[in-house]
Amino acid sequence: MPYPKCKIYSDRSHYIAIPHTERPYKPRRKVQEEEIVVEEREEQEKQENVAPQADFDTEEQAYEEQVLEGVGNEMPHTSMKITTTARRITRKQLFEQLYAEGTGLKKRVLRSMLVKGMKPYFPSEQAVREYVDRNLRRKQRNLVARRIRMSRKANLQTFNYFVTLTYNSEIHTEQSFKRKLRTTLSHFADRKGWKYIGVWERSPEKKRLHFHGVFHIPEGSLSGEMEEVNSYSFATHQRQITMQNSFFLKRFGRNDFEKNTDENRVGDALSYLMKYIEKSGEKIVYSRGLPQFFISDVMEEDVQTSWKRTLPARWERSRRSSFFTMISVVG
Repeated sequence: MPYPKCKIYSDRSHYIAIPHTERPYKPRRKVQEEEIVVEEREEQEKQENVAPQADFDTEEQAYEEQVLEGVGNEMPHTSMKITTTARRITRKQLFEQLYAEGTGLKKRVLRSMLVKGMKPYFPSEQAVREYVDRNLRRKQRNLVARRIRMSRKANLQTFNYFVTLTYNSEIHTEQSFKRKLRTTLSHFADRKGWKYIGVWERSPEKKRLHFHGVFHIPEGSLSGEMEEVNSYSFATHQRQITMQNSFFLKRFGRNDFEKNTDENRVGDALSYLMKYIEKSGEKIVYSRGLPQFFISDVMEEDVQTSWKRTLPARWERSRRSSFFTMISVVG
């Protein structure tokens, strides 16, 4: 038994194992950030009673016009009132707020916006540029980690449905739609063995909220009845037949349960979800208990090939090792 307790994950073509190693781990101490005072300006409409101005040749004519036509009566007038509020936050919280506001911008434009927004809270322009660049690299690393985590979770599952659940304003608000749908899916995962990976999206034209994901629904565990619905697709500009579930229709609104008949389409759906979170920054919704890998002993006859990967220099200090071994396992 050359490789005990390996972490094994799948890349959809074969299994890859990471041998178990004993590395001492010391938790990193979190640095307490200094708080800054951020002033925010808000514009509010204000009603004022002002006398309208009129041009007259003489003062007597002006008085006469006021008496006869009542021009001198005060009329309501709308003006903008600017109020300033101050709140104490950290620089990281300010960066996250500005980064969320710049979702969808090009990288160069986003960086310029972040530098401009955070410049008043740094002693020099070089300091703010270094801070913004460092945090942009952090966001990119986090995105890569989310992509890896999602692919590893998905590759160990078998999904049999593509599901779209659309928000209906006559039944819910957006907040209650999100909350109750996640509760319902969580109950189905705990009680009926459902597994899913999805993301909250908005349609490009109407901006209507909906939930789109890939599901594993065991046979006989889907509540309600399935019925065919003949509708029109604005994306393809064609008539389409969709399968709608009566249980979700009554509680949440329009829905689409498409049976998966091609395993390659699962990869396309996952690529779409991954592309969407990169653009919008939305978090992925997972059902509870989806593992990234499983632990198993790998025998010598199970190993197809093995190789070593050299780590970047910046990782050597944290991991206390200059390389780690990965082996490809015969599936």
